[in-house]
Amino acid sequence: MLNYLSMKKILPCILFFLFGCAGSRASRPLVSMDPQQVYSQVAENYRRLHSFRGNGRLIIDSPEMQLAASATILTQQPDSMFIKVEATFGVDAGFFFADRKRFESYSPFENTYFFGEVNQMEQLLLFRMKVNYDEMLSGITGAMLPPFDSTFVMAIDNDTYRFEGKRDLWRVTYWVDPKRVAVTKAEQHDSTGALYSRQTFRRFHKTNGAWLPQWLQLDRPGARERFTIFYDRIAINAKLAATDFTLRVPSSAARINLSAPVAEPEIPNPQPQD
Repeated sequence: MLNYLSMKKILPCILFFLFGCAGSRASRPLVSMDPQQVYSQVAENYRRLHSFRGNGRLIIDSPEMQLAASATILTQQPDSMFIKVEATFGVDAGFFFADRKRFESYSPFENTYFFGEVNQMEQLLLFRMKVNYDEMLSGITGAMLPPFDSTFVMAIDNDTYRFEGKRDLWRVTYWVDPKRVAVTKAEQHDSTGALYSRQTFRRFHKTNGAWLPQWLQLDRPGARERFTIFYDRIAINAKLAATDFTLRVPSSAARINLSAPVAEPEIPNPQPQD
């Protein structure tokens, strides 16, 4: 059985399976392009998504845990994401919900319900990676929208466009596939230059005009941690109901507010209780 620490971290860590490797190579040498033009095309790929539903297999391999489970991931632009993980025999292993204001996460093994303001969500995260909410929302679908700005420098790296810049103490690098004009790989290096994480997408397919990967992986070599999602089914821009983003939380569940106030406030529109 998974322990308290591992279940607390399973669902939020999925938020960072963001990037990937293209399945095929460009057939011609790349020519120099305006970085803003490249970024605009990357953004356009993401903006084709209004809603996302992905069903597949989640695999976590780390010193803390080994887990293989079915996962359902939903997003509703511009703000909502929902992740449900099922253990064997269809038993729910938990869920994670977030919008731009709040988050909720439930672990049935500990019968514990975490909630709070979205800016406190990092307390649940396995990886201390510097990403903003838009990166999480876009990255979980595989149509990553990085925060390219004037501080980033673009160069041609073999058959890809490489953007490199800094974010606080991190050095971050993104690779963009010129055929699909989608982010296909990203790395974070710490202040010493050591590789902290590498994220990849593979097996891209075009779905309703958007290039999306079916295989997403996050590696943290120093910690011997690897997280993989294989999407079996992907659907975009289908209507999602508000009830698709809810699961029942037992009234017996322990409630832990990870936000600052000592007194536990009632949150708006919480997950339903038994």
